[in-house]
Amino acid sequence: MFPGQPNPLCARKNIVSNQKQRPDIKSDKLVVIFIPVRKGMMEEMKTFYGDVLSFTIYGSEFLVNNIANIRGQLQYSEIKIDIAKNSLFQFNIESDFPEYCISLRQQGVFFNLLAMTPGGYMAEIMDPCNNTILIGCDSFENNRNVDISDWNEYRRY
Repeated sequence: MFPGQPNPLCARKNIVSNQKQRPDIKSDKLVVIFIPVRKGMMEEMKTFYGDVLSFTIYGSEFLVNNIANIRGQLQYSEIKIDIAKNSLFQFNIESDFPEYCISLRQQGVFFNLLAMTPGGYMAEIMDPCNNTILIGCDSFENNRNVDISDWNEYRRY
């Protein structure tokens, strides 16, 4: 994309409008996170990041939390990441974390960890290529009173 041209990612209809871009990041600053994809897994990865996590997909890129200047780039790679030590990235949701986790689980997402901490919720999930992603939420808001405390992955700190 070149300066002065409209951003095709922002023109997509499924961008979440209630997500706020950080005021301390200028719009010309772009952060790209490279996501390793095994051969033959590109469509499954696009489905995971687009349909399951609800990120806006454009080609092999997606908007992290649907914020225009934070992008994931799905890229074929033989890189092996030690999931015990490294997560690819973290994104946060604003509220209703238990409901969000239930929706992920219903779509077959695997959770390594699900925790309630004094500062909020945290989860570690895996994408179809076994890359780990952290999800955080500073709010304890739970509008539907969903209980996830009986899940095997759940910890309370």
